[in-house]
Amino acid sequence: MTVSTAQVNYGKLLEPGLRKIIFETYNEKPEQYSRVFNVISSQKAIETDARMGGFSMFNEKATLDTTEYEDMTKLDTVQYKHVTYSKGFLVEKELVDDEQYGQIKKAAQALARAARSTVEVKAASVLNSAFTTSTSNWNGEALIATNHALLGGGTSSNSLGTVALTEPNLELGFKLAREQVDERGLKIQMNPNLLIVPPGLEFTAEKIAKSVQLPGSQENDINPLRGRFQVIVMDYLTDVNAWFLADTAMMPLNFFWREKMSFKSENDFDTDVAKYKARMRFSYGWTDWRGIIGSNPANP
Repeated sequence: MTVSTAQVNYGKLLEPGLRKIIFETYNEKPEQYSRVFNVISSQKAIETDARMGGFSMFNEKATLDTTEYEDMTKLDTVQYKHVTYSKGFLVEKELVDDEQYGQIKKAAQALARAARSTVEVKAASVLNSAFTTSTSNWNGEALIATNHALLGGGTSSNSLGTVALTEPNLELGFKLAREQVDERGLKIQMNPNLLIVPPGLEFTAEKIAKSVQLPGSQENDINPLRGRFQVIVMDYLTDVNAWFLADTAMMPLNFFWREKMSFKSENDFDTDVAKYKARMRFSYGWTDWRGIIGSNPANP
């Protein structure tokens, strides 16, 4: 008699009276990427975003002088090319028929959990690589940098350098937000309302965000940052010290769904082996650095 590998591995599931089964019983993390990314449905193989600047400031014009004409800046583009992700598993028909506890059916739930983790990790990689490179960027620039090239000439910064998450340094972040400019160097309005942190900085961020008085102050100083932003804790951030300020009204991070996760199954005609598979297709990255500011302190 031949004993299948699946039956050897899952044989205990066929025995009545097994007291307890521990399989994928953990509480699942809530969805996080959609709190930071613009989540967009796509109907194309590639999504293209264009970047273009307007005009510089006006010059004085004398009564008889002709109007000064100025060309708009050159057009630059970034593309999001969707990638397909897929995984599946095989189960013998006899095992499906005979096992007593419904655990094989839970394998489909485990597959969905793996898919969700894939989405979260891929999306978070944009912030995890924000200070070096990213999936979608302009001419090799990092998302957070001190020398973003402006199409109208010059550079701009959205980097706070390597400062730690403290109330004074957050004030520097808000100051930098007020200094953001467009492609011609004209000041734009950025109002940070998200503070994005890894789990290790959660309580530091909450103290700064919610304290009535200035954190750590012995005086009766008010906390000028109280109520200005929402704290977003992302479990998939890998740098324990990096933190970001973002404005949801001009959020530059994008996640395109070309095909949300689909689940299919079929039986092999000859072997009766049941095949289960899931697949999804998406792309992610950033279109503009404006709208987010970051700091990358050195890890201890």
